Amino acid sequence: MAGMPQAKSSGNSAWWTPTDIPDPEDLPCVKGWRVLVRPIPNAEKVGSIFVPDQFLEHKDLLRSVGRVVAMGPLCYTRPDMLLGGNRKDPWCKVGDFVMLPRYSGAKFAYKGVRFLLVNDDEVLAVIKDPQAINE
Repeated sequence: MAGMPQAKSSGNSAWWTPTDIPDPEDLPCVKGWRVLVRPIPNAEKVGSIFVPDQFLEHKDLLRSVGRVVAMGPLCYTRPDMLLGGNRKDPWCKVGDFVMLPRYSGAKFAYKGVRFLLVNDDEVLAVIKDPQAINE
């Protein structure tokens, strides 16, 4: 529409908070089968070489990786999601680094920290070292 300001998409790179800012003590109360994830940035260095900003922005658009900070009470309780029928072995848990589909989740900021709220079945993988992912 003429005269209306246009929103500019900034990709995933706008959706992480510096790691030196701690999680809020009173996180949002996650309901149902939702998983609250704090997106993490890409590594700024590979070995001793600094990665150019333009390349980092491109990498941020290609991956969605974050740390699980909270889970709803119904996560991984559906029969089709139980590994071996055991609720004690969920796909992921609080503290895990996970990979998500690129455009998944509801993005929001809470007390200055950016989060993604995704369905439990959107978790693609648990990752031990998220900085080791290569596009």
